Amino acid sequence: MIEEAKRKAASANNTAAETMDKLDKIKKEIDKINVSPANANLSTDLSEVDQSVKDLLKTIPSLNNKISEVENLTSGFSGLGNISENIMKIKELIEEARDAADKIAIPMKFSGEGHIELRPPKNLDDLKAYTTLSLSLQRPIGRGDGKRRRRQTGDITDMFVLYLGNRDSSKNYIGMVLRQNRLYALYKLNGQEKELESDLISTSNPQPATFDKVDLHRIYQDVELNLTKDITSGPPNKLPTFHRSERGEESKNLLKFSPDDVVFYVGGYPSNFTPPLSMRLPKYTGCIEFSTFNRKAVSLYNFQKAERINVQTPCKRTVSPVDSDYYEGTGYGRVAISEQPRTIDISVKTSVENALLFFTGDENKYLMVVVEKGYIAIQGNLITEPIKGSVKVFPAQVDFLNFKLVYRPGKVSIIAGSPPLTASLNEYDFSNFKDFYIGGVTQEIRQRWDITTPPYKGCLKDLKVNSNFRPPDEPVGISKGCLQDSLSSYKAQFNLRSSLKADLQDFSLENDVVVSLGFKSTESQGLILQNKKQGNQLNIAMENGYVILHVDTIKWKSSKQYNDGNWHYVTVSKKGGRIAVQIDDEDYGQQESGTMSIPDTQGSIWLGKENFKGCISNFYSRRSNEFKPENLYDFQATGDVQIDVCTASNPFQLRFNKKDSEKQIINESASVCEFPAKLQHAYRMGGPVSSLSYSLPLQVLQPKPHFSLDVRTRSPEGLLFFAATRGGQSHLALYMSKGRIRLSVGKQREIFNREKYNDGKWHSVMFSLEKKKFRLIVDGIKAQDGQLTNSELKSMQQFLLPAYLGSAPESLQKELKSKALPKQSVSGCVRNFKMNGALMLNPSSNYGAGPCFEGPTQKGVYFAGNGAHVIINDSFVFGSDLEVLFNIRPHSQTGLLLHVGDSTSHVNTMGHFLSIYMLGGEVVAHVNNGKGEYMTSVKPKTSLCDGIFHKISVIKRKNVVQLSVDTLDNYKIGPPSSTFPSTKDPLYVGGIPETLMQQMLPVKSSFVGCIQDMKINDVSVSFHRSSGVFGPVNLKECPG
Repeated sequence: MIEEAKRKAASANNTAAETMDKLDKIKKEIDKINVSPANANLSTDLSEVDQSVKDLLKTIPSLNNKISEVENLTSGFSGLGNISENIMKIKELIEEARDAADKIAIPMKFSGEGHIELRPPKNLDDLKAYTTLSLSLQRPIGRGDGKRRRRQTGDITDMFVLYLGNRDSSKNYIGMVLRQNRLYALYKLNGQEKELESDLISTSNPQPATFDKVDLHRIYQDVELNLTKDITSGPPNKLPTFHRSERGEESKNLLKFSPDDVVFYVGGYPSNFTPPLSMRLPKYTGCIEFSTFNRKAVSLYNFQKAERINVQTPCKRTVSPVDSDYYEGTGYGRVAISEQPRTIDISVKTSVENALLFFTGDENKYLMVVVEKGYIAIQGNLITEPIKGSVKVFPAQVDFLNFKLVYRPGKVSIIAGSPPLTASLNEYDFSNFKDFYIGGVTQEIRQRWDITTPPYKGCLKDLKVNSNFRPPDEPVGISKGCLQDSLSSYKAQFNLRSSLKADLQDFSLENDVVVSLGFKSTESQGLILQNKKQGNQLNIAMENGYVILHVDTIKWKSSKQYNDGNWHYVTVSKKGGRIAVQIDDEDYGQQESGTMSIPDTQGSIWLGKENFKGCISNFYSRRSNEFKPENLYDFQATGDVQIDVCTASNPFQLRFNKKDSEKQIINESASVCEFPAKLQHAYRMGGPVSSLSYSLPLQVLQPKPHFSLDVRTRSPEGLLFFAATRGGQSHLALYMSKGRIRLSVGKQREIFNREKYNDGKWHSVMFSLEKKKFRLIVDGIKAQDGQLTNSELKSMQQFLLPAYLGSAPESLQKELKSKALPKQSVSGCVRNFKMNGALMLNPSSNYGAGPCFEGPTQKGVYFAGNGAHVIINDSFVFGSDLEVLFNIRPHSQTGLLLHVGDSTSHVNTMGHFLSIYMLGGEVVAHVNNGKGEYMTSVKPKTSLCDGIFHKISVIKRKNVVQLSVDTLDNYKIGPPSSTFPSTKDPLYVGGIPETLMQQMLPVKSSFVGCIQDMKINDVSVSFHRSSGVFGPVNLKECPG
């Protein structure tokens, strides 16, 4: 028995050592993060846990503190070749570091003086309907020999455990506390505060420690709390020893948090936070270990902030060994090839029908095995042709499926529960293959080979190479153990004529029922849920964006439209003949006359039947004692429905996105829009404000800087490149004068070719400094070298950053004028700008340099998104009346068109603004007249992305706003106001700056497309005279 305990302890400790090795490796690879190295040598002797954890604590905060810094640096960094090529790799390594930190399975010791702050989830929508948390608690044995002794040894038995909620604790939260060493779970949903009492927490010495497992499940208003005593002994699937549950009120059932105000404290809280009265208790004494949060592995060591933790040695405990891993569907397992593989074996258990199982390759060739709609397929350019199995073998939900890959000379075969699948291999030197991947690949490999198959999600065990067990050398998105619940999914994406159907036991409309679900769609019509048997019926649908409900003979209609592409949650209750409905805890709608008869479904529940296009999640029928949504894998699928998927919400798709909520809307709506053909790495320059800046290490400009670019213009004059030096005496400038390209260096020493290059054709230009010489080559024709004096050479070694393409900023205009250099950019296209041979992909700033197009063009201003916007007037007089008229030809169905007024009105109802934007193909005019917000919208008959211009007209008269799109119009009367303020505010077109991106509007993404013929109050707008142009905007033209 003792030997078995030692073996388990050693196994757990080795796992911690592997995790530390993983972090150490990551830190070495990304030395730019400057993480001080940690001791990765956790020995099998548990006595060394203390030192290892201390080293870990030195590493994790440094790593986490640098993550945002690196992300900021890389997102705006001008791309030196050797750096820009590694930006994606650096970001991927950051994600690996976070993932590795979440896999650290070591308890954390709290001594009643400290606390940690965890990172709240990125997507708070995931918590609104369903929240689950699993953790383990340990309490020390008290001595009980005097008050002073009790205070020192932890005999205080009332204490704070955790709090997840708003910083303003009068709002929603979930928390845990101990009272007399008894566990209580507390939660508050929209003003309704509840608590669940559990059992006493076990006490023990810190080594070996006894831990109790706590599992909290909250689904809408219902909460379950399970306590499993002493999980450190017995089987890993030990049943709970104590159970409590609470059925709440349907009228208050969503856990809403503000993204800017959510906090997650464990073990205690900082002095500047005031918890709810029921949680104002001393800080925790004992050990805590987290397991999962919303079914994802999480560790306390992936904290955001920490204060006085592990002052004493953390608890030492044994864990039961597990024989399988869980692949989370976000990463991969990389295995280094030490010998030529002849066979590779894995066993899988999963609910998915689409996944990447195996990949190997180098920069030129690759081979991969995937699952497509349940069929195994072999793909890649290493085989003569792709091959797909004839027998459906996935999903494999009940038993593990054995999968074997066999290499033979000239052939590769797959054996997996069906006749072997064999493909012929092309001749190739396989010694170039250094590794293979199980369950997924890196983002770099995905981009290189355009791989869109999702990573594997499910359980996996018995990975063997040549019949020898071989764990992955680099596990990413992989956690230990495999629970049956991890094979469930609570969301699905529906396309037209697709559906899910199930016969739910113990669910009948003859009885009292409560049904809740989440949905999101940009379509105005669609059937979300349907159920009917005999005279009882339930039908939830969207009509013109409104939610329409039919329950038996009653019809109900929402007060608002919900086809905005965001998640919304509807709850329908039928109790004692009374019907109640609510959406998002705030829209209770109204009953209407009339009803309809729906087809008899024989009691079956249908989701997304017939014409619904969008996503459904967290369907909860309260038919059993399980406090979780229905598993959609248990439903029968028809048509094009994808379970466990919702466009742009898949973790592997959004792994590196910074603004997830924005990109969800963009990605879902942009699929129907065609983008114009534009030249790669090319910018359309022109005008006094058109410029790109590049902030790079000064080493780039020393000692022998070399530059090259291509230019196409019909302009005889204009600035192409400018870099100033300290003191302003010298410079490096490339410009056009009378059609000739000139290089000006030092104190206005110039060289040039006599050819003229303003002929509308592409010309390649190279210029450089080599000690005292400077050179210019245009289309291979070399100008006579220039020569610098010693003093000029010295001054040329003191460049100031940034360097500029196009116009120089206002601060340098005086210097340019004194040197007779042009102040404005050349009007034309510049592409393939390189420094020292490295392509400059990402300028530090962009002011009015839009994309460069091939083919015919037409009048208009083109906005390319990515923060592009124009300030028409920085002091626009905005009063009670306003008329705006313009034409648009969008290339995205969502984007901000125009905004004027107070940008902070969401926190002050006395704000005053007008915003015009597109959301999912619908045009919206959104107003606040100082008394409150109101809006009107128009959905055009044809798509806004149909390639033609659409006429937009907005007329505001006092508290009435009218919106017209082509031949359709709508209006809205807002709150009456006796006074209408007249303010002077910036008037933005195409977008707003990031500094104003608050929660006021559902759309903050920039417009993508062309705007023509804008008039404001019957005065034509001249974009060339704008107060400011920001981001990729082409003021000159639009694509034809």
